[in-house]
Amino acid sequence: MTNPDQLIVRPLRPGDEEAFLALRSAITADGTVFAKDYQPGISWAKYLRVQDNARAGVGLADGAVPYTFLVAEVGGVLVGSSDIRHRLTENLTRWGGHIGFIVDPRHRGYGFGTEILRQTLCLAADLGIRPALLSCRTDNAGSRGVIRNASGGAVSPQIRDGICSYWI
Repeated sequence: MTNPDQLIVRPLRPGDEEAFLALRSAITADGTVFAKDYQPGISWAKYLRVQDNARAGVGLADGAVPYTFLVAEVGGVLVGSSDIRHRLTENLTRWGGHIGFIVDPRHRGYGFGTEILRQTLCLAADLGIRPALLSCRTDNAGSRGVIRNASGGAVSPQIRDGICSYWI
């Protein structure tokens, strides 16, 4: 289960609730915000509708943009996720960009982040997002390495206020 070549990035499915909750628990254990639109107690069917609506831009909060939330699966195990913001706001241009990604701490160091980002960039391009803006904190060596690896080393960050911004 450590082979990034077997990783698939995809939307959530009806049978993913238990695996999603395990992934969410592992990622939020260290204080990281994950799947911010998930509310404990929401039915899984309703949460999947929230995701469908977000992709379509329906029922979003003021100032929010349409987005696609994706999970990364290897051998039936969810090892991370990504999300694509379909357009940028002024705030997303400063922090967040078009794409965010995360790997479950239990599955880091196997190349999953690079493969998650690589596949997500392809899906973003299918949505007409090219180039895509990504950002991370300057002290996040892991994310910086993933971005460099997924781009083939072809990008250099613009650094401002402790944030690296990359156009890929």
